[in-house]
Amino acid sequence: MNDQPNATQDAVIVRHDGPVLHITLNTPDNGNLVSAAMGTAVIGALAGLDPQVRVVCLRGAGADFCAGRVSPTPAKGAPPPSAERLRQLVAQPALDLYDAIKAAPVPTLAIVQGCATGVGTALAAVCDITLATDDSRFQIPEMERDIPPTLVMSALCDRVPLKALNYLVLSRREWTGREAQAAGLVSWTVPAAQLEAEAEALIATLAGCSSVAVRACKQYLTHAPTMSPQAASAFASHLAGTALSARY
Repeated sequence: MNDQPNATQDAVIVRHDGPVLHITLNTPDNGNLVSAAMGTAVIGALAGLDPQVRVVCLRGAGADFCAGRVSPTPAKGAPPPSAERLRQLVAQPALDLYDAIKAAPVPTLAIVQGCATGVGTALAAVCDITLATDDSRFQIPEMERDIPPTLVMSALCDRVPLKALNYLVLSRREWTGREAQAAGLVSWTVPAAQLEAEAEALIATLAGCSSVAVRACKQYLTHAPTMSPQAASAFASHLAGTALSARY
């Protein structure tokens, strides 16, 4: 087991445990709001994964998973930034974070308790598997401030049906974990007292597979949905052959 220090002074804790990479957002006093530096730390942890890593687990310390992010916009009274500067400050860091999680070559698991708001909802959704407590809370409230949450929506648009996404965004309604599961945002929910045991069992299941097998599953589920049926079949055959050949 190896603890890896980072430049955010433990705001993100990265820990390798054999075939499992644990990433913990660790600013519980503010609900694990994600700062630009924290996003960079997560991206760095996912870069160049050890070939033996089979699963990445993302969680939040304390009562909440992630209550959103630290506002990246200039303070009131500062000179108005250009559209390009706002894109650099506001849009690109969030999109880079979502893309890095999606691009991880192994399955990613979000373990969600408490609040997952805005960016928190996006981080939970963008992981391949999302395990949550049945009383966890998901919300995209940006329209309360008349801000279109297109960045968060970009993380969800290939994860949940458009009807559900429209309702979540435009109603601003808070969903429980069970409601999020029904809408396809969450994979599975359990009572809060069972979350850690359920997470550990799932992690053990994934870690018990070969690296080749879990990476093949990740590749197929990432690329096949946008392929033609013929291409998806050919891709399935290629991945199966590659995985099976590694056993001999």
